Amino acid sequence: MRFFWIFWILCFCCLTNGLTTIADLDRMKHDLSRFLSISRYNETEKSVARAAIKRALEAVGLASMTHTFIHEESNEIGANVIAVQKGPYFGTGNDKMMVLSANYDTLEGNQGVDDNGSGVAAVLEAARVLSTLDNLYSRQNTIVYVFFDMKHKALAGSHAFVEDVLLPLMERTNTKVIGSVIADGLLHFDPFPASQAMPPEFESFFPEAAQLLHEHSHMGDFIQVSSRSDIDDDLVKKYTRAYDRSCQMLSTDWEFHPWSLNLQMNIGNITTLDRLYKLHPFLYSDHSSFFFHSKQKNVQIPTIYLTDTLNLRGVRQYCVQCDGLYMMTEQNMKFLALMTDSLIRLLIETSGSSALEVVDDLYSFMFNIDPNN
Repeated sequence: MRFFWIFWILCFCCLTNGLTTIADLDRMKHDLSRFLSISRYNETEKSVARAAIKRALEAVGLASMTHTFIHEESNEIGANVIAVQKGPYFGTGNDKMMVLSANYDTLEGNQGVDDNGSGVAAVLEAARVLSTLDNLYSRQNTIVYVFFDMKHKALAGSHAFVEDVLLPLMERTNTKVIGSVIADGLLHFDPFPASQAMPPEFESFFPEAAQLLHEHSHMGDFIQVSSRSDIDDDLVKKYTRAYDRSCQMLSTDWEFHPWSLNLQMNIGNITTLDRLYKLHPFLYSDHSSFFFHSKQKNVQIPTIYLTDTLNLRGVRQYCVQCDGLYMMTEQNMKFLALMTDSLIRLLIETSGSSALEVVDDLYSFMFNIDPNN
């Protein structure tokens, strides 16, 4: 019986360009080329993207809602898209919720294929896979998929979601959020020396990471994982395990070996505003809304931020607007497939899906490795 399920999941996996992946690369290519390669800056542009995101969720059986909010400074109206994949304990203190999110807005005039069409495509594909698995396997915990508006306008969308939706839900139902993952640029892979830049304070705050990057000749061949000391450690370990196994599933004909660069921030030990200001380049994305909120003294939300570092890598260091369809190279799409697989594996584990055993069986079957290690 076990090998029947291994055969089924091998059929379920996507075999593309020599890769064995759970994620369907063709679906992500479709999303990127159709509605995630068009500027999403003004309301007209963003409404088109929201409608497409909602259709994609509906196609896999997930109802979605639009969460509107007002930008506190400009009074602009923004809109997040939220889909809830409910577990049996939804709305109770026994639920252990996971949040997977990506912003869908772009800078003005930017096509936003990497920033952040890639993150949106990965979250949509994770939702498709987890919804498909629900037809065959039980799942214990709720998963919430969120697509943020206004990341590029003071993180207004993620801030509104945390303050208006997530914290009230946790307070009203005693639901525990065991993890939140922010996907913000998962496409750009540049394995050539000196292709990777970092902010000025990088070596000061993260000396070990700086040494690793130096040993890798400052190549852009990694995913950056940002987190806080202690609070996010368990989530980082689970993600690292998922990422490592996804890397192992890459075909050996891909000569490059992606790795993860962990940036762990000890925010609690920062005592001066000047020091916190210098850390700003590592905090200015939607993970900050989960780090710093109105209930942070009593409520901690484990959160990790995943990014290819956006305009610090490759040609985008010199051309911020260079984020169009030409980003969808074979090599970059392999990297996106890897990143999406790692998110899917993380969600399977943290949501308490019984599909975990089958995925581990596939891993051990193909590589003759003990899945418990």
